[in-house]
Formats: sequence, structure tokens, C-alpha cells
Amino acid sequence: MKRKFIYVIIALIAILTACKNDDSVGIEIQPQEDEIVICSDTFLIESENYCVPAISAQADSMILGEFYSAKYGTTKAELLLQIAPPIDYRFPEAKYNPQPDSLVLMMYYDTWFGSSYAPLEFSIYEINKQSIDYNTQYLSNLNIGDFCDSTILMGKRLMTSIDLSRADSVSEDTASTPYVRYRFDQTQLERFFNMPQEVYKSEEAFLDEFKGLYLTTRYGSSTMICFKQMTMYLYYHYTYQKNGKDTVVNTSIIFPSNKEVRQLNKFTHPNIEEIINCDDSINYIKSAAGIYPKIRIPIGEMSKRIYSKIGDKQLNINAAEIIVENIDYDSEDVYMGQPSFLLALTTEQFDDFIKYNTIPTATDTTAVIANYLSNKGGYKLDLAYFITKYLRNEMVEDDEVIEMILMPVVVESKTSTSTGSTSVTNIKPLTQLAATTIRSGKNEYSPMRMKILYNGF
Repeated sequence: MKRKFIYVIIALIAILTACKNDDSVGIEIQPQEDEIVICSDTFLIESENYCVPAISAQADSMILGEFYSAKYGTTKAELLLQIAPPIDYRFPEAKYNPQPDSLVLMMYYDTWFGSSYAPLEFSIYEINKQSIDYNTQYLSNLNIGDFCDSTILMGKRLMTSIDLSRADSVSEDTASTPYVRYRFDQTQLERFFNMPQEVYKSEEAFLDEFKGLYLTTRYGSSTMICFKQMTMYLYYHYTYQKNGKDTVVNTSIIFPSNKEVRQLNKFTHPNIEEIINCDDSINYIKSAAGIYPKIRIPIGEMSKRIYSKIGDKQLNINAAEIIVENIDYDSEDVYMGQPSFLLALTTEQFDDFIKYNTIPTATDTTAVIANYLSNKGGYKLDLAYFITKYLRNEMVEDDEVIEMILMPVVVESKTSTSTGSTSVTNIKPLTQLAATTIRSGKNEYSPMRMKILYNGF
């Protein structure tokens, strides 16, 4: 037994010595056609600024205001919103003599962009034409004239994002939520107070009577405010006899603008064309709607070069990374915020995502999410699986390109308590104001490019 063991050791030494002395031994044993070919390549990516006509008008935040940037142009946000009644609400009987006191719109907000002390004047109009349909998917380039002719002015007010009358209390109390309080005039108060009892039977009945509010700005171009909640209060009192004395009861009706009704944002960018055509060495990313980069992946050139190296072997791409590099020439718009996530979609997917809110599924290999990497100064898109699948399954022309849109998005995720893994639960267009500048495919210093590591086996 010991002798057999010695023979095995001698045989192993002989084999190892032969491999060390002759590098071709492995190739002689393995047929040439079975050799794994490992390669890397770099491909330039064409890019351009793409004016996004619209995104979904149904936003998480209700954004109002106007903001001008010398770099990114002007963005204006307007609001259409409905308010919901308390179903089956009943006023006290006439013998209790109910009387109106005030009609107030409370507008709560948690974030804003621009100057904290720059004045902003907003106007409130009644929606007096077409009603907002709850089941319709509206886009952010909707026509205000379809809903409101701006003839019924319900009120207007000049404000700043920081309420100077209570700035100290807001800044010292971190739990305090900033708000704007607008009190309507006597005409609007009496109108709401004297609405027929029937309007409280259902939301439909109320919205037939009062279709909603249209909010816009007429003055100020330095502030945009993100309202998280708007609620209208109708305050009134009534009197009843208690122990032979009149007792006054002060109460209110609450009309919230909540998920049971619709809130729509309209976004406009009046000078966007002037901005995007100024320098082809850079591209812009600006929400909401605004400007997104459109990239062209030279899939035909990739196919030709890759298969010239691997021949008839099975293609596997280990990495296909596009580094979207940030560049800022000044700090003028730093406070606008950096988009946290980009979603790369083919142009066909982009249209469906915008128009129909079609969210890419977990198995979709063409939709890639990239988060902002501060240590890299940009975003990293890895399209390896998509390109592998595409080149394996498609007949590709030499000049064929794949067009994709890089879209700033909000990514919602959930972490499993049992496994600790995190999965994406929802993806939505970013509707808040954010912007950055990136190097284009024509940038002389560092053009946009895709680095590919692949093998054939």
C-alpha cells in the first residue's frame, strides 16, 4: 500500500514538471475550438439632450411655483386639485341657528427649492369647465383651459417659503410643519355654507357642485414649493339651550384633498430649447419632465467586433458598464439637488412608462436602475445581461443602434425581515426639481463610453 502511494506522488511530480516546462501542454490536451476566449473592449456612446414633453401629472407632492436657472432654464409648476366632502354630513337643524364663520385653505409643505425669502404670489381659481376624471391618466402637459377659464378668482396671496411671521417658531421646533393659511372672502364662505344638503351624499354629487381648485403663480421666479397636504375648512357655529342659557358650539367641516380625489401637476419649460442646444459636449438631466439624456448604443458595431474575436463560440458578457460622469462648471444650482436614481429604458419602454405608467418588471432585462455614486461622481449602468441576451438572440445589422432614455426616478424598496434582502417595489418618475450636468458622447476630456468584459466558450 505504501509503495502504491509513492508511485502516485512520483506520477504527479512528473505531470507538474511537464506543465511547468512546456506551456503548450494544456492546449495539446484540450482541442483548440474548446478554448475560452476572454476579451475586453470600449465603445463610444452617442448622446443628446432630449426634451421630455410630459410625465405623469399625478404626483406624490403637489408642486407650485416657478424657478429660473441660468443653466437649466425656467420650470413652472401649476396645480389642479379636487377636494373631498364628508359623506352624509348633516348641518344642525334650523332651530339651532347655524351660522358661518370662515372658509380657510390650509396648505402644508415640507420642502421647497430656491430662495427661502423670495416672494411668490399664487392665485386660486375655481375649476369651472370640465371636471377631472378619476380614472383618466393625465400627463403633465395637460391644457388648463380644458378645466378652467380663469374667470372665477377665489383669491390670491403673496408669500415666502419661510413664513416670516413665525420663522423663529418653525426653525426652533423641528416637529413643526410649515404651512400657508389662506382665508377666502365672504362670498366664497356663504357659497360653501349654503350648498344644498344633497351634495354630501357622495363625492360625485359634491364634485358636480364644486369641481375643484386651480392654483398658479403670477409673480416670483425663485421658489418652488412641494405641498404634501391641502385641506379646506368650513368653520361655523350654532347655538342650543342648556340650563336655560344659550350655549355656542364652534365646529367645522373638513374637505381634504386626499387619495380619494385627484391632484394634478402641470409642468412647463418655456425656454428649454435655448438651453439644450448651447453645448454638445455636455448633456443635462433635469426634472420634473424637462431634459433627459438620450443615448445610442452601437449594438451593430459591438456585434461585429465581438464575434470577430470569439467566432462561433457562445457569448457571455461579464460586464457592460456605462459610467455617467457628472460635471459642474459652477455651483449656481447645487441646491436643486442631485437625482438619486436613473432608470435606463428603451425609447419604446419610455413611452409606455410615461403614458400608461407601465412599470418595468423584475424580469425585464432592458430596464436598468443606477443610483448616484458620490465616490464615482456619477452613475454606473450595467447592461451586461441585456446586451448578452440581445446579441445571442437577434440578427444585428452592422449599423444598428439601440436608443435608450436615462430618466430620473424615485425608487421604492422593501427589505425582508426574514432574509434581509431588499427588493424594488415601485418605480416612479421624479416630479420634484433636481438637476445635474453630465459628459456627453462628444466630450473631449472623457466622452461617454461603455466598457465591456466578455468571453466566448
